[in-house]
Amino acid sequence: MFEIDYFQWWRQAPFACALFRSPKAVLEQTEFVAANAVFNIVTGLTSEQLQLSQAEEFNRRAVYYSVNTSLSYQVQSYAPDVGLLLITLHQIPNLNMAAFRADPAMDTQSLTALMLDIAQRFIGIESERLPTLLNQTLAQLGVAVAADRVYIFDYDFNKQTCSNTFEWCANGVVPEINNLQQVPLTAIPQWVNAHQRGSEMYIPDVPSLPAGDALKQLLQPQGIKSLLALPILAETELLGFVGFDSVRQYHYYSEHERLLLGIFARMLVKIKQQYRMDSEIPQTLA
Repeated sequence: MFEIDYFQWWRQAPFACALFRSPKAVLEQTEFVAANAVFNIVTGLTSEQLQLSQAEEFNRRAVYYSVNTSLSYQVQSYAPDVGLLLITLHQIPNLNMAAFRADPAMDTQSLTALMLDIAQRFIGIESERLPTLLNQTLAQLGVAVAADRVYIFDYDFNKQTCSNTFEWCANGVVPEINNLQQVPLTAIPQWVNAHQRGSEMYIPDVPSLPAGDALKQLLQPQGIKSLLALPILAETELLGFVGFDSVRQYHYYSEHERLLLGIFARMLVKIKQQYRMDSEIPQTLA
């Protein structure tokens, strides 16, 4: 029945897409069901190879580089129905990897040195000094990776909301912290699911998200072109996330950059646990 419901839309989709289905007998695995013909072109895989593919092979990557087309694509996943996972690949426009590597904002050695300094500064810090130090750290990270906003959110699964608790903005960029209190988690299910798995939410090209997409409707009014949000995950307890918005221009994070920023997210786990930020730290900026 689902072929009739979904395939007509897929054939008209202006991007590459593939469908994976969880077999009833083996829920932890998926099987390839069918794909938009463009998906075969982008991946360069034959139908036989796609039959052997798993959704995770594509869904793990925030950016998928196609050797077949020599282009890069933003990866998104959707669950159109129970047991189904739709993987879509949106072409990223004007991605010049040579220029990207030459960008001084991508100096991973400097970012590595900054992360080492950050790790040291929070050791033994008094709780009353923590908000100011966090704000300063967010500012330094924002400058280091050329982000326009850097922020921390707390998840509240009892209320099924998340709230912006700290935010740094570059000069001329409008703050959003007051507009992002008690955001319903139902508005960002993909985001929450990714963080619960311990995965980042990386969207290099927000405007290319499909029309009507819930994340697009949330992010575009904030002027966000690119976004990286990393989970603050304490073993199995998801506490919040730290995010990086690009407003003035698109930004493509290298794998090494995302790894280093993930270290900061793990530092925040320790900080939250040690100082009980939710209750002891004022939820306002200095």
